[in-house]
Amino acid sequence: MNRELELVESMDKLSELTIKFQKQLLTGDLKEYTLRQLYYIELIHKNQGISVSEISKILDVKKSTVSVAINQLIEIGIVTKIQSSTDKRFYSLELTPKGEDVINKHMQIHKNTIKKILDILEAEEVDKFIKIVNKITV
Repeated sequence: MNRELELVESMDKLSELTIKFQKQLLTGDLKEYTLRQLYYIELIHKNQGISVSEISKILDVKKSTVSVAINQLIEIGIVTKIQSSTDKRFYSLELTPKGEDVINKHMQIHKNTIKKILDILEAEEVDKFIKIVNKITV
């Protein structure tokens, strides 16, 4: 078989695996959230106290776009705004207990997926895979 065709087929399989993973995220307890919402939740979890402006800069999207998404998460009880005690114009974002529950479920799906991969691949293969992905995504 042609090497280019093999590479295309391998990339297609990897893409299918990614889609399967995304579908898994959107079923069960997390089905009521979009992938975008899960991404915002994860970003706030990793950066407790982050502001809408900071998220906007990190994602390189308009502040208004981020504000709409954050307001939706506030409405459903996932995120809360905390007003600064020193500057009343500044609000930081934190996850509510419900938001922490969502991120914990999200992270468990990640862990389960990684465990499946680690069960299948040998240590050398994992090392090679990581090196290859890092090399092609530079």
